[in-house]
Amino acid sequence: MGEMLSKTWKTIEGKKVTDAIPVIKEALAENHEIHIGCDSQQNAHFTEYVTVIAILNRGHGGRALYYTERVPRIKSLRERLLKEVWSSVAVALEVNEVIQDSTKLCVHVDVNPNLSFKSSNYIKELTAMVVSQGFECKTKPDAWAATHAADHVVKYKIIGR
Repeated sequence: MGEMLSKTWKTIEGKKVTDAIPVIKEALAENHEIHIGCDSQQNAHFTEYVTVIAILNRGHGGRALYYTERVPRIKSLRERLLKEVWSSVAVALEVNEVIQDSTKLCVHVDVNPNLSFKSSNYIKELTAMVVSQGFECKTKPDAWAATHAADHVVKYKIIGR
């Protein structure tokens, strides 16, 4: 098992999940979809990252596992976005080792193609990171695992549970 999946993940309700692999295998056995995304938030002295494995049961809702990381404040938007995407890709690579089918994974990138947003400057670079590893990539407005699930955890401070 890889470095990311061996960390302690949590459910949105705050329950610790010490091994994400059985959860992922069960979800895939039930034909659920796996979506991975990451979001970050700046604070005065640090940047908080939340990486989410969202398990979607189309038409019946879903559930999510998340992992958090706090690092010294990253001032560069490009560097912050690169770390978000690499966190998602690292998890996707580890999940792919377990399931051996990258077509069952989708990585969501919190980047806006609208040119009025600064993140649009990095869209090609960030999506290329995902696609070059063999994964489907979604950006805003379709990147709900990053823009809604991970964003919810990081903004509403579920992190401390």
